Amino acid sequence: MIIVPYLLAALVGLVAGWLTNIIAERFPLADRPLFGSLHCVRCNQKLAWRDHLPIVGFLLQRGKCRYCSKALPWRFPIVELALTLAFPLAYPLYASQPLYVYLVNCFYIFLLAVIGLIDWRYRLIFPVMIYGGCIFGIILALVAGPQPDPQLLPDGLGSVAIGAAIDGGIFLIIYWVAYAVYRRRAMGWGDVLLAILIGVTLGYPRAVSALFLGAVLGGLVAIGFYLFGGKRRRDFIPYGTTLCIGVILILIWGQAIWNWGPFGVLTILMQVIFRTVMGWFGVEVY
Repeated sequence: MIIVPYLLAALVGLVAGWLTNIIAERFPLADRPLFGSLHCVRCNQKLAWRDHLPIVGFLLQRGKCRYCSKALPWRFPIVELALTLAFPLAYPLYASQPLYVYLVNCFYIFLLAVIGLIDWRYRLIFPVMIYGGCIFGIILALVAGPQPDPQLLPDGLGSVAIGAAIDGGIFLIIYWVAYAVYRRRAMGWGDVLLAILIGVTLGYPRAVSALFLGAVLGGLVAIGFYLFGGKRRRDFIPYGTTLCIGVILILIWGQAIWNWGPFGVLTILMQVIFRTVMGWFGVEVY
């Protein structure tokens, strides 16, 4: 049946969202073992088995710990629901490809969700996650080789190397320019490493598109924070998180994301500007 792959993808996405919350909650803190029994994040009381259930456990407790009655973070069901939707939404893009292509992209959705959530919560990007993702991507490029559709998987090791060099190089320049302007680290080194991972994950040319999409989302988030969140010009903005979201959107919808809603308007505007500028030089663009 046609619906079966989507149900399986949603189930795997639900588990991936559950794992994302656990890893993001425990990995950054040395006093919390990554593996072991689950406890309430408010009172540290050991949870019953039914409280472990993704989304359902939150609903059964009505958003409050059954032991201390303190409100539980809404990020738990939101992240779980987001990945439950992300995995089946990504399936149509890869349905005509070998199964491993879809599974690889789902792995990267999961990895980027973990990295993005940790950056949002703790302002940290752990190099070990970046290195692990890069090693996986390089091995994949060597084993899988050139791809018939580079919009779904990097087109071999050359595509991975170019994507990593361009994205990492752009962010390295931004890192040093920002440091020269503000006389302090306005961007973390982890963001530079994340840009390299994006290049490895998507390869060229998708990596450039995802980097720009992440920049657009980062600008929108920054404007929202300044207008409604009370942040000042030099306050921290979770730029790594918006980069991860941008890549995840590319992994789910491919280049079609640029034709959706506000991104579609932005794309049309960029095309008009590009054609106008090229017209000044006598070059007609179709």
